[in-house]
Amino acid sequence: MNGVGNVLQGKTLRAVAYPRYSSANQREESITAQLRAIEEYCRRKGYVLVDSYPDDARTATNDNRPNFQRMISDSDKNLFDVIIVHKLDRFARDRYDSAYYKRILKKNGVRLESVLEQLDNSPESIILESVLEGMAEYYSRNLARETRKGLLENATSGRHTGGRPPYGYKVNPETLMLEIDERTAPAVRFYFESIAKGLTLSRIIDELNSQGFRTYNGRRFTKNSFWDWARNKKYKGVYTWDVTDQKIGGGKRNSHKRKDEAEQIQIAGAVPAIVSEELWDKVNQAMKARKHKPGQFKARLTYLLSDRVKCGTPGCKGMFRGSSYMRSGSRFAYYKCSENCGSRGIRKEEFEDAIMKKLVNTVFSDEALRKITDRVQELYQEQREESQDNLLPLKTELAELDRKMNNWIEAIGEGLLDKNILAEKIREATLRKTVLQSELNRAELMQKESTIDSEAVLGVMHAKKNLLFSTDEEEKKQVIREFVESVTLIDNQESDRFDIALTFRFLTGVEKGT
Repeated sequence: MNGVGNVLQGKTLRAVAYPRYSSANQREESITAQLRAIEEYCRRKGYVLVDSYPDDARTATNDNRPNFQRMISDSDKNLFDVIIVHKLDRFARDRYDSAYYKRILKKNGVRLESVLEQLDNSPESIILESVLEGMAEYYSRNLARETRKGLLENATSGRHTGGRPPYGYKVNPETLMLEIDERTAPAVRFYFESIAKGLTLSRIIDELNSQGFRTYNGRRFTKNSFWDWARNKKYKGVYTWDVTDQKIGGGKRNSHKRKDEAEQIQIAGAVPAIVSEELWDKVNQAMKARKHKPGQFKARLTYLLSDRVKCGTPGCKGMFRGSSYMRSGSRFAYYKCSENCGSRGIRKEEFEDAIMKKLVNTVFSDEALRKITDRVQELYQEQREESQDNLLPLKTELAELDRKMNNWIEAIGEGLLDKNILAEKIREATLRKTVLQSELNRAELMQKESTIDSEAVLGVMHAKKNLLFSTDEEEKKQVIREFVESVTLIDNQESDRFDIALTFRFLTGVEKGT
């Protein structure tokens, strides 16, 4: 796939601009200047600028900006992939608004980029966040252990441990045991029987919808409605618990990564079976066969330096993009200039290896690690002092949100206001409450510890260094994006070599190395 940096699932990334000026002394040309810089940024990146959402000074004092809100709403409509601002302070009025709206964008698969601030967070800030996550895990370990004991006791006796039961089941309110829901269980049986007969998923969806079956949310079935049905052993009468791996970033359980069966709790006969064990096994064998059908050269190449490599040919403003071709049954991968300026391509493996070696010897050297540790300690003290001032405002706003939500819920129950409008307000308030609670937890954690452990900082850095030697290309790419600001490739054809100029990004700014 060519140009991985500016391509998403085979398509060019679609960008929108959010220009804004915030002072009455500024003229409308300020927005024009921002747009011009954003257009140049998109050209360098290879993005297609598809729209703009400008806001003027009259609406800049808070987040009630009409075009801003329209842009946030449109982010859920798959109209664009990236939002570009001239500077990050154009996006939101404070860190809590910023965190709130970034969470919405992340949920909608849209990212935020700045023309002047190429990365949202400095490397030392990312390192500090990793250390704080470790500290939070330490403080919550005992609570989690006690909570797990109660859930484990329920699980071993076959009682439901919380959450929505699998489709086709209901929970007995007295025994807390799973029971077959005869209204929805026929849909599960039809699904398994149809898979066993070789019917396509599209055909199954059409049949279930035509028979009047709906999802738990009352919606028509789609391809995403059946995630994990085939692998759910409860359908054949085996109670399972603690199947997926531990939680990942953002508090979400890593539901796509399963533990080994020996680590799971499985109790045969603790759940009434909806389908027979023979049918369940047959369907799982069929699903595995579909999954492992061979496909030649389907593996997606990851270009570790995408969006980082500039062409150093005089007069050329192009970027080097990933490119590959097939010859004699083998794939060859290169970086090539997007402007066809005459610069040669450079082999992907050799180029990336050279950059990673330089990165290891520079950013992860003993001297650099000492400087980074000192800077993270300074950053911790700065943020710890700031967090102390934030405790009361955070608690106050959380209490106010709780009061509003309770009033809205009462209004819905009494039929005083439109329930659809209030439901949307409650959804937005819940999202903001999640962000504020996260910030409050962070502030309270920082007040508990006057300093952070330097060994913890070094541990994070060593872990990042080790990722550069990982077999997971995406993990390597993430580390490179944190520490490599830019790479300039100069094709020195007279000496039949490439000269490489690197700009590393760490400490309080950037440090150049060649």
